[in-house]
Formats: sequence, structure tokens, C-alpha cells
Amino acid sequence: MKSILSKAGTAAKKSTAQLILIVLVIFFAVECGSMFFSANNLISIVRQVSTMGIAALGISFLMITGNLDFSTGQVYAFVGTMTAFLFSAGVPITLAMLVGLAGGILIFCLTCFISINFKISRLVVSMAVGTAVSGLSCIIARNKTIYGLPDSIKWLGQGYLFNLIPISTVIFLGLAVIVSFLFRRTYLGRYLFAVGGNDDVARLSGIHVNKIKFTASIIGGLLVGIAGLVSMSRTFSGSPFSGGSLSQDVISAAVLGGVSVSGGTGKTSGIVTGVIIIGTLSVGLNMMGLNTNSQDIFKGSMLLVAVILDALSKKRKAGIKK
Repeated sequence: MKSILSKAGTAAKKSTAQLILIVLVIFFAVECGSMFFSANNLISIVRQVSTMGIAALGISFLMITGNLDFSTGQVYAFVGTMTAFLFSAGVPITLAMLVGLAGGILIFCLTCFISINFKISRLVVSMAVGTAVSGLSCIIARNKTIYGLPDSIKWLGQGYLFNLIPISTVIFLGLAVIVSFLFRRTYLGRYLFAVGGNDDVARLSGIHVNKIKFTASIIGGLLVGIAGLVSMSRTFSGSPFSGGSLSQDVISAAVLGGVSVSGGTGKTSGIVTGVIIIGTLSVGLNMMGLNTNSQDIFKGSMLLVAVILDALSKKRKAGIKK
């Protein structure tokens, strides 16, 4: 009986994200009419989902190990800003991009180092580090958006495959396949979930917990950095303010997709569904003419709903085990 209830609970959790997506599509179809399904609007959703999705894949590595990081938006903006600044200073664009990516990885690893060695919640550390990184980005860019990037990088954020599919979408889906393989078919994936489930038990079983957390930070920083480069290419500029509400959006997407805020659970397919939900919500609200403040109310509510659903799921599982 308990097994049946457990399977039913898991199925219900998986179907929640799909149900929310269906409801959103129907709602915006009614409110916005046929314009919601126009080619330009669908491409807008796909592009937004792709950039956010790459960052969400990165943050999922941290969340699965039981760590929340709220500096995603700031790191994302820093990578684009640093890359644009270096190019404007005469550094070859490829080298500038590599330095930007290295910066994103370094920031995530620094947060991990402080959290582990001083035994402080990563969430708290990331908020402090994110604030510092945001200030650094503004100093680098002198509180301005940096323009004048080379045409050679346009393909990354503005190019199309077969004049139909955005290159950014191809990158996102390709990375999603790789991440799914890592989660399901490698020792790293098993160790990530083990650490997130119970790091004490994982440590006793011989897993180097801190090493796994650093590995998650390296991969997370790399993917968030790639998202920042794609965004820089799409807007053809580097801005210290480009992160916006990305930190909240990627966490909302991940949790809606089944990644637990306390770690130990999550699937790539769920993350993809989650980012489609957030992307659809953002574009739909824009079409309805809602300003940023009003959109924040909806997005904040979505994050709250996602966290409550996650808490209810954990409570249900705890009840089944008893």
C-alpha cells in the first residue's frame, strides 16, 4: 500500500509542472489571442527559455547537493560584462570569453570555499558574494552598458540552425542531454544525489562530500557563465544589470521541475519544463502590458508556490516512510 502511495505521489509531482504549463498557455491564449501563438512570440519564448535554461541547468547541480545559490544573476551579468570589457580593451574575443567563463567558475568556487570552511549556509554566502560581484561589474563597466562587440559572436545568441531553430536553443538542448547523462549514468551523478540526500551518510559511505560540492560549483559556474555569454551575444552588449531577476527565475524553474530545495532529487526533463513555465509566464505578462513590478508579484508568487509544493512533497514522503 505504501509503495502504491509513494508512486502516486511521485506521479502527482511530475504532473504538476505540466498542468501549470497547460493552464498558463490556455490563460495567455485567451487573454492575448492569436498573437500569443505568432512565430515571433514563440521564438521570443524559446530564446528566453534557452538562456534561462542553461543557467537553470547549472544551478541544479548545486541544488541537488542541497545548496541554494542566489548569486546566479550577478555572476551571469559579470561574465558578459567582463568579456565585453576585455574585448573593448583589445583582448581577442575568444580569450575574453574564456576569461569571463573562468571568472564565473571562480566566483562559484569562492562561495563554495567560504561556505564549507566557515560552515555558513551557501545561500547566505551567495547573497554577500553576489552583492560584491554586482558592485564589481558596475565598476568595470562604469555603470554603463558596453557596446561594440565583434560580429563574429552574433551567431551564439542571434544565429539560427537551418534558418529556423535559434542556436541558443540548440546549445540549451545539447547541454540538457549532457546533464541528463551525467545525472543518470555517471558516478558523479550518483554522488551528487547522495550528498544532497544526506551528506553525513554519503561521507560515511566513502564519498568525498566537499570535493563533490566543489565539482558542482565548477560545473554550475561554467553553465551560468555560458548563459551569460549567450545573453551578451543576443543583446550584442555587456551590461552589469542584465542579471535582473534571473536568480529567482532559475530557482523557481528548477523547483517547479521537481528539484528539491533541500537536495537529493531532480531530473533534467523537469528542469526543461520548469524553464518553459517561467519563460511563458514572462513573455505572456509582457504581452499583457504588465510592468516589471507587477511581473515580480507573479514571479514571486510562482516561487512561493513551487517551494510550498516541494515542502508538501517532502512531508508526504516522510509520512509514507513512517
